[in-house]
Amino acid sequence: MAIRRQKLDRKASAQIQGGRVIDLAPGWSFSLVCPHQGEQRFDFKEYRARGRENLAAHMRDAAWSLRNELGAYTLTSYVSFLRRFWLFLDDLSAKGEDIVALNQITRSLIERYLAWMERQIIVATQNRGQIWSIGTRRTAYKALKAFLVARQKRVPDEVSDQLTFPRNPFPNANSHSSKRQPYSDREQKRLLAALNQDLRTIHEGVGAPLSELQVLVVHLLLFALATGINQQPLLDLKRDSFRPHPLPDRELLVTLKRRGYSVQNTSVRAAEAPVATANMQSVPSTIGEHFRFLCQFTESVADDAAPRDREYVFLRRGLLNERKGVVSRLSARDAKNAVAIFMRRHKLEDDRGQPLQVRVARLRPTFATELYRRTRDLRRVQRALGHASVSTTARHYVDSPIEAERDHAFVLDGMVSSFTKQDVSGKVLIAADGLIPAANIKDLLSGGYNTGVARCRNPFRDDASVCKKFFTCFGCPNMVVFEDDLWRLFSFYYRLISERPKINAAHWLKTYAPIIRRIDTDIAPQFPKDKVTEARARAQQNPHPTWRGIAL
Repeated sequence: MAIRRQKLDRKASAQIQGGRVIDLAPGWSFSLVCPHQGEQRFDFKEYRARGRENLAAHMRDAAWSLRNELGAYTLTSYVSFLRRFWLFLDDLSAKGEDIVALNQITRSLIERYLAWMERQIIVATQNRGQIWSIGTRRTAYKALKAFLVARQKRVPDEVSDQLTFPRNPFPNANSHSSKRQPYSDREQKRLLAALNQDLRTIHEGVGAPLSELQVLVVHLLLFALATGINQQPLLDLKRDSFRPHPLPDRELLVTLKRRGYSVQNTSVRAAEAPVATANMQSVPSTIGEHFRFLCQFTESVADDAAPRDREYVFLRRGLLNERKGVVSRLSARDAKNAVAIFMRRHKLEDDRGQPLQVRVARLRPTFATELYRRTRDLRRVQRALGHASVSTTARHYVDSPIEAERDHAFVLDGMVSSFTKQDVSGKVLIAADGLIPAANIKDLLSGGYNTGVARCRNPFRDDASVCKKFFTCFGCPNMVVFEDDLWRLFSFYYRLISERPKINAAHWLKTYAPIIRRIDTDIAPQFPKDKVTEARARAQQNPHPTWRGIAL
């Protein structure tokens, strides 16, 4: 028996006009199904205000015609960005210029729209007072252009012949857009403490029970922070996403990147033998164990989900409106709202004392920066993030910590000295001549060349003896002070001041006063004020062991 294609009924949306099939939208409101995000609703009624019914109808028909080229979720984003163009038209109407039809949109109007967006200020969210970002402006222009080009292809007679588009209105947009900043160490610790508190609630029953949605978002944040994987691949995790690894102590987390249709394999630590750990802890200790718990947690609702969604892990049952009782996948919008509730529950604050804005997108650069801080291996970070090019990792995801910038600058200084036998300022170095062997740089950075007050670039004299005159360090070009040395330096500083009454005034002015002045005027201003204040207070309350109870 022959297998025939299913017959499609297009009577509601297809009409014959002049020998052409016209695909029309079913009305001002309609729905499209996204295979990943479910049903997406479109409502163009609000765009009909102020006599713009003709223009709104064309935008509606453009969205309908693009349904086979773009995903439904992408289309909803484009339609929302149309509101910015409508705000621009409202401004023109206030000045007496009404744009109500498609044929009134020309190249000149597009350029005026681009100029108008450059002057707009954010009036809400934590970025209020700032201008619209270049990413926002580019997406708004891209959405409008997609709709207008669609109308040019389908109804060219109704589009102005003067409608063209700038070739590249946002040159070098990627370089101008600010990259996502990682969380600081303190912010990361606060977030980890909040996650740990919720995990204890989930597994040990400590505190008030969490809602189903909060359990999902806690694991979403945990996975993102531990693996550095983007939010959408995590939301697309399936029940077989964890696979065996060739090594017995590892597991493979397999994720799919939609945009590139590429698969990323992330190696994570496997759990120990269950017999050895069952009686020691109830909170899972590995990502694999957390994943398997989440699979069990959502297994009870998986049977009520649509067949296409049952294999996914992040499932939830709707509680409000038309979604009440319906089991669906956790969407990006639901995750964003749930993260906001998570922030309010724990009252998280950033380093400035403001509410901490938790974003899954910022956890990826946080993971990358932390991994780079521990390994100092950019290639390893590239492999962990799944990037094809190491330049992408360096440009967009890795923020070098202060220690790395300091170390790189110092190594560069050592390379200059190696080739010129001079320091950066041009002075010829004697005794310790500035030549830093490569083997000595590691000793210096790790504290091997520490002195009683700071560090020395090269403590060896020409006769291979070691310089021990740390009082003369303050006049030696090889003296190096890192942020880690401030406690020891100010411990010496206050020890010196405490001994002042015992020292002859003339001897003090000749020998010790220049040291105090050098620390106050030349060294301390080179560091952040808060770090200097913290080091001074620590040195006074708890001096470094080198300068504790010792007589000069």
